[in-house]
Amino acid sequence: MELDLVMRIIDCEENGWTDLQSKLDRIVQSLIDNPSAGRQVKTALQYWADAVDCRLKGVPPDEDEIIVQNPIMNIRESFGTEV
Repeated sequence: MELDLVMRIIDCEENGWTDLQSKLDRIVQSLIDNPSAGRQVKTALQYWADAVDCRLKGVPPDEDEIIVQNPIMNIRESFGTEV
């Protein structure tokens, strides 16, 4: 299973989710403090990745994504560059 931690960390940074970033820090620190807890840390990382994904589902789409899906919303193409 790939967790794509780097992409999820970037998503957290872009959305200002410092609580999730702090949670990841605590998970990694627990692995450093207790290396034999690998299985528990793996489970915690999976839950953390799921939490990031759940928040991402609640983030409204980017304006460019909306324009691609709804070309009529592109004012420059609809009305020219004078707007």
